[in-house]
Parts: sequence; structure tokens; C-alpha cells
Amino acid sequence: TTVQDTTTTTIQDTTTTTIQDTTTTTVQDTTTTTSSTTSTTTTTVPVDYPQLTIAEISNSIPEYDRDDWKHWIDENGDCQNTRHEVLIEESFETVTYTSDTYCSVSTGKWFGSYTGQYYYNASELDIDHFIPLKNAHQSGGYNWSSDKKEEFANYRLDPDNLIAVNLSANRSKGPKGPDEWKPSNTEYWCEYAYDWIRIKDYWNLTATQAEWDALVSMIETCPADFDYADAEEEPVVELPTPTTTTTSSTTTTTTTTVVSSQPDNPGDSKNCGDFANYAEAKAWFDKYEPYYGDVARLDRDGDLIPCESLSGAP
Repeated sequence: TTVQDTTTTTIQDTTTTTIQDTTTTTVQDTTTTTSSTTSTTTTTVPVDYPQLTIAEISNSIPEYDRDDWKHWIDENGDCQNTRHEVLIEESFETVTYTSDTYCSVSTGKWFGSYTGQYYYNASELDIDHFIPLKNAHQSGGYNWSSDKKEEFANYRLDPDNLIAVNLSANRSKGPKGPDEWKPSNTEYWCEYAYDWIRIKDYWNLTATQAEWDALVSMIETCPADFDYADAEEEPVVELPTPTTTTTSSTTTTTTTTVVSSQPDNPGDSKNCGDFANYAEAKAWFDKYEPYYGDVARLDRDGDLIPCESLSGAP
């Protein structure tokens, strides 16, 4: 297209460009100028931080199956599975156990980063795969070997890979990325985004564009002096502890009262057809899943919603 008898061309509501010593401007040049003018900066984070590979979820990858990601194993044979090892490691107080076998944790003191509150009973907590297993699968983990999937699902060398969080908050999160779910504790957003990117980078996992943009927006909440190189576990803000009744003047540091007990492992003993409705299936699922995972395979897609075909399911 030829622009005749002019030396000044205004390009679609952008700044005026003066074209010297020529009377011909191509539409292609105009398009290029406009494109560069409207580019955004939402795909970058501070230069000292890993830049994840952006890739949308492909419809061609294998269907996610939570059973492929074997977790809550007893790696060292001491009878404490991954869940209870994490509870022991993250408790701010010496834990108590459900029995004298010392296999299952009953009480302690844990800070739930998602809610910004303390919890004292293990039954109130889930151990969250910070990068949900389904998200890891969709981000490249589908191509891993069975051994690597098991390693990821039980990995404790990075203390942020598995964290103790409020049960309800974790189930609200489910397999969602930060573009679909964020912790209600907004003070944790900065650390959440940093850890999400760092862990995905370590495992060579990708992110969708929507996921990445959400992470960048969360990083914008970071304090001005926050540095990736200084990133560590979330700061703990002391909250008032529950009032307890003292029955003796003797000073003790432990309690022998078991407030809650872990149910026996029911194994693969239920099918969705055994429940009258979703509420009944969900109650059974929630009773055992925190301790043993989806042992009855009622939650095929790993979204923590069992027996979705039953009446009353969301």
C-alpha cells in the first residue's frame, strides 16, 4: 500500500512517526511498529529468578492417574510413612503419637501457611504436594519413570516440596495452579510464587501462560528488599496459643493425652456403588485419605472429589 504526498504518518493511536526522505510506507512496517508498541512485560520476573518454559497443556498426553504417583511410603523402614515424617519435621513442638509404636503422629504444633494459623492435631492437617501431582503430570511429569514419580511424590530434601497445611485449605486447592487458586493468607503469596517457580525449575516442569502471569502478579506483592537468593521457608508469625487448663503445679513439657487417633487402614475395601450418595462417599474418603491416600481408588482424577458420578457431587 502506498501512502502518497505525505512525510508524516500517524500509526493507529500510537505516537507520531516522521518518515524522512520518502513517500512510501508499507503496511507491514506499520504492523511491526504497532506490535512492538503493545508488547507486555507480564512474562518476566526478576532476572535472578528462573524463567519457566511456557507450554499449554496438550490434549495428547496420557490421562492422569494418581495411583501412578506412589506416595506416603516408608522409605527408611521405621514404620513412619512420608506423611508422618513431614509432620515430625515441621512441628514446632515435640509430637505425640497415637500408640507406643511411634508410627503415627497425633498432636504437635504446626503453622498452616495457607491460612496463617496454628494447628495442634494431626487430624486437622493434610500433607500437601506443593506442586499438585496432577499439575506435575500435566507439566511434563507424565513422561517420567515410575521411580521418578515416586521420588517426586515423597521428596523431602526440599522442605517446601511437601508441607503440612490445613485440611480444608488443601482440598480447596486440589490440583489447581495459582491462576485458579491462591492461599487465603495473602502474606504468603510472595513465598508461594517463589517456591512454585523454584520447585518447577528444579524438576524441569513447564507452566501455562495463565499460571505464569498469576505467579508474576503474586511476586509483585513481595517486599522491596526480598531477594530470590535469600528465599527460605515462610516466616512464622506467632499467633496466640489456645488456653489450656493446668491441673498440676508440676512443670511438664509433654502431654500423654492422645486427642485423636489414626483409623486403621481400610485398604481397597470400597467402591462408589457402596455409597448411597456423594456425601456418604466423601465422608468415608475424608476419614482415611489424609493418612493413607486414596486407598480405595475412589478419586480417579486426583481432585479430592471421590465418586463424582454419585448424586450430590459438585
